[in-house]
Amino acid sequence: MNIVFIALDTQRADHLGCYGYEKNTSPIIDALAAQGVVFERCYAPNIPTHPSFTTMLTGKEAITHNIVNIGGRVPIEEGVRLLPEILKEHGWNTAAIDTMGRHFNRGFDTYISPQWDRSDPLTLRRAEHITDAALPVLAELKADKEKPFFLFLHYWDPHTPYLPPADFRTMFYPEGADPYDVNNHSMDKAWNDEMFQWYFHDWMPGVTDSSYVNALYDAETAYMDWQLRRLFAAIEPIKDDTLIVITADHGEILDEQLGFYDHHGLYEGNVHIPLILIWPGKLPAGKRVPGFVQNLDYLPTFFELAGIPDTEKLEGKSLLPCIFGERDGNYDELFLSEATWEVKRAYRNNKWKFIHSFEPDPHGRPLQELFDLEADPTEQVNLAETHPEIVAELKGRLDAWVAKRLAETGRTEDPVPVQGRCGSKIGTPIEGETPGAGATPLHLRKAKEAANIPKPEELNSATDQKSGKPLHGYVEKPAAP
Repeated sequence: MNIVFIALDTQRADHLGCYGYEKNTSPIIDALAAQGVVFERCYAPNIPTHPSFTTMLTGKEAITHNIVNIGGRVPIEEGVRLLPEILKEHGWNTAAIDTMGRHFNRGFDTYISPQWDRSDPLTLRRAEHITDAALPVLAELKADKEKPFFLFLHYWDPHTPYLPPADFRTMFYPEGADPYDVNNHSMDKAWNDEMFQWYFHDWMPGVTDSSYVNALYDAETAYMDWQLRRLFAAIEPIKDDTLIVITADHGEILDEQLGFYDHHGLYEGNVHIPLILIWPGKLPAGKRVPGFVQNLDYLPTFFELAGIPDTEKLEGKSLLPCIFGERDGNYDELFLSEATWEVKRAYRNNKWKFIHSFEPDPHGRPLQELFDLEADPTEQVNLAETHPEIVAELKGRLDAWVAKRLAETGRTEDPVPVQGRCGSKIGTPIEGETPGAGATPLHLRKAKEAANIPKPEELNSATDQKSGKPLHGYVEKPAAP
């Protein structure tokens, strides 16, 4: 058994055709999904990138592994091991095409970090670089007939900045529409967002139509999907011996919530992720699993399929009972967390989503939010004030779960509020320029490099620019006395 694990950074589940999206963003993925199992409601319990990848690659929730935000200086908990380390111990070859570094490179025989082509300010090439690097590595892994292999591929599309190649740029935007129409005010909230306005100005200056930015996001997905065709073709000769996993670390908020075009906020667009498993002859084709599962469940599933005993005390559940009809899902309720731009926990069941903030929301949202997901699936109407009894019930469930997890791990404090926020602002002001309507469009600006994928250390200065207080992610914690 081989595993090719494909992580699509920032990919919303509901913007893929196999999840019901009406636009043709993912024909390659959709065709492959038809040959395997689609999990309709897979969730990332810990977001954004670093917490989520740590959860999916350890099979442990964030209170256990201790990574709750991006760029924090707190290391992964001692004794927590990653999937490639475990597989290597069992005789597997391991390789990754990834750029995260940190603890994510542990256990890999080969770890390649491609560089992006930034020479064209209108385009940031990403997917082709991952596929280009992956194909020779895959060929080497296939050539070793004695060992199974694990190949981890981290595609960064459609992460911001949304700068797809020219052939894809307007494929989902109506012909003749004007992205810079000064009478269109759908981007006003984004341009008034102090956290991101200068970052947005770097890669979409002057854009006034939020539907254009949404179309760029979809174009990034389509470009990535097109690049995946080469990878799937290379896997084809070994498909009967290879489990293909397609998933994401989190999704993206577009223009449906405050916090435009980023992945903070425990809303469905961010925490509902794709999960597709394909293994011809071993897993059923055309199967759809309707119930809740989490990325905690990946390692228990891999171990069961590969016959590897669980010596790690994994905290998820195998997906095989869901795949083969023994149950519809693995959970009746979910517990979610984030601590990068916002510091929040959430509770979700089939009907309700309750979000609790540990500190004032940077966008001015209430400290508590309650959504009836059956009546309001896009989470537009906060019912917290009108349903205090439901808030109390769900807050009690959330608190009880945190207390249980702290007891299980021997902790005395919840790491989410303790480690807290590590991001406050991104982007560099440009003298003489103003973000928003009327700014010179990117294609008319003087030549420069394309905006880059933000690095953790660029999220803010060492202190919160409003409060002046140190931000945990960039300030060394004092040594214990």
